[in-house]
Amino acid sequence: MLVSFSCGNFLSYDSIQTISLAGGKKLRTKKGHLYYPKTSSAILKTGVLKFAAVYGANSAGKSNFFKAMNVLRSYVLSGHIVQNSAELYCRIKDENKEKPSFFEICFLVDDVPYTYGLKVDMQKKLVVSEWLYFTKAEEKKYLFKKDSLESGIVFGSVLENCREIKVLANVFSGGESPFLYCMNHNTKSFYEKNASAVILRRIFEWFAKSFEVIYPDQPINDTALLDDSCSLKDYAELLKKFGTGIVEIKKEEVSEDKVKANLSFIDKTNLDFQMNMARTNSIISGQKSHWSAVIRNRANIFTIKLDESGNAKYYALKFVHQYGDEKVDYEMRRESDGTYRLFQLLDVLMTAKNKVFVIDEISRCMHPLLTIKFIETFFEVVKDRNVQLVVTTHETRLMSHKFLRRDEVWVCDSQADGSSKLSNFDAKQVRIDKVMDENYLEGNFGGVPRI
Repeated sequence: MLVSFSCGNFLSYDSIQTISLAGGKKLRTKKGHLYYPKTSSAILKTGVLKFAAVYGANSAGKSNFFKAMNVLRSYVLSGHIVQNSAELYCRIKDENKEKPSFFEICFLVDDVPYTYGLKVDMQKKLVVSEWLYFTKAEEKKYLFKKDSLESGIVFGSVLENCREIKVLANVFSGGESPFLYCMNHNTKSFYEKNASAVILRRIFEWFAKSFEVIYPDQPINDTALLDDSCSLKDYAELLKKFGTGIVEIKKEEVSEDKVKANLSFIDKTNLDFQMNMARTNSIISGQKSHWSAVIRNRANIFTIKLDESGNAKYYALKFVHQYGDEKVDYEMRRESDGTYRLFQLLDVLMTAKNKVFVIDEISRCMHPLLTIKFIETFFEVVKDRNVQLVVTTHETRLMSHKFLRRDEVWVCDSQADGSSKLSNFDAKQVRIDKVMDENYLEGNFGGVPRI
């Protein structure tokens, strides 16, 4: 579960701004919207929200905040900062070019809140400082921290007496990649010998498996959800429930050439790499391969599965509509933009994993009633799941005490100097008798266009 995220000196964010999903202290409504961790951390006694919506005018900076999340995630997982990093500092002040950008994220692993952060010189693509700590009671307990570009990494807690990690730190320190990435790249033997350090791998796996930032086109996605017939029936039922006209989803076996003809060179290379890695891991472990993937684009949706021998089978999904007694199936290119967008989002409702979904412009291409129905359905299905959804949207009809708690509503506002500022309805103490959407549109809470 995500607890908070902060960024500063990044695109339109000059000073450090934070979104927190810790429940409001004085709110007693809609307790089903909260997850209560079994932790001694005082900051989480009010629970962790499963949903948050960020509102704001166009160009206010909503998407920039989500881009910051994605930059941090990709940096940790790949070891490389994005290619255009030199352009990503906050340009409203000339001196910001020489200052590091700030990223910090707090999340739960086994109900313990961990905070990981970086200061990055975006011009030189260097990690200036890096830290990881967990909170017990109200005390910070560092696993490691690096305070400046010149200083070494200092270890604490379960890592304090690990001699081998200190040796590795001397090798990795001062490079272009985060230490958290380095400690999870070709280091399997290290964890086999140093069980006390396994938490670093658990933290890395949270970024890889439990934290997803969703944009309109995601060509390759590792998932088993669309692979079995039971899941396809569930997907079809949801699409039918949302009024898309689809009554069934079918799988049709196709050739490898047909699938790869729909991919760019980079995506084909990525797909081949993933498949070869799955085959290699199967050989090394001596276990049968269970790898599968989904390839999505506006024209087609394909699923790929490796059988027990490592051979690939390719399938295209067809969407069946019923007209009277006749059933007609179409490829995704024949469906509406709204149906395509909805289909992208169904993993949020279907997943059984503990996962955080961050979605920019969730209501894009969708009818307002469809967006509201999706959020209502989300709250129904996550009552017994640790799934979170953080979105940007312009759909003000969600901004109602009927649907949301006031601590679930955030506003991103553009300041006079062009910088972005985040605020929360709970902090504004918006009363329960206030009509939130009308007051928002009238400009009483900020975050609306200045027309």
